[in-house]
Amino acid sequence: MTGMLLYIALGLMILTVLSNRFWRRQLASARVSLSKLKETADDASKELSDAAKEYTAVDRHITDTERRAAKAEQELAATLAEYEAKRDGPVRRYHVFDRLEPRQGRFYEAAVRYDPNAASEERVTHRAWVGVRRYILVAETEREARERIGNRFTRKLGFEVVEVAPCRLAGLSVNRIAELSTFRRPSAGDDDEPARRPARRAARA
Repeated sequence: MTGMLLYIALGLMILTVLSNRFWRRQLASARVSLSKLKETADDASKELSDAAKEYTAVDRHITDTERRAAKAEQELAATLAEYEAKRDGPVRRYHVFDRLEPRQGRFYEAAVRYDPNAASEERVTHRAWVGVRRYILVAETEREARERIGNRFTRKLGFEVVEVAPCRLAGLSVNRIAELSTFRRPSAGDDDEPARRPARRAARA
């Protein structure tokens, strides 16, 4: 009887040792799996955070684009309304004062009136001159522009400089480099251009 009990105790001890080793291996495997799951969760969390940042940036970009589009539509509507008003309004013609000589300065607009009865010198009258003509010229100051326009259109010939002011036309600029300026000397390749295309003395506003 005692020997049987000893065999049973030895069997239980061996079974306990084997069971302990088995569960230790299971615990180590579970820890490895848990570590891998934690790394996967961290990677997924990082990807989710990056996706949230990208979504925020895209949403902000879409909002800015929609705001710019709305502003562009408003500007387009205002421009169309202005265009309709100017198209139905009176035509204003501008004459170019400086044609070939590049100058430094800014653009000025000079309004000149002609009255043949006010001329003190007998010369050829400008029969085609009706009302007030507006000339565009380049000068450093308003005083220089007034002197230049006054020297060409003198009171002795019946002219009157009504107004000299900065030009109101958009897009006109003078660059110190002649080739980049609105007014420039014709190059060698432009010598034949006047023959192909007649110069326009007046431009519609």
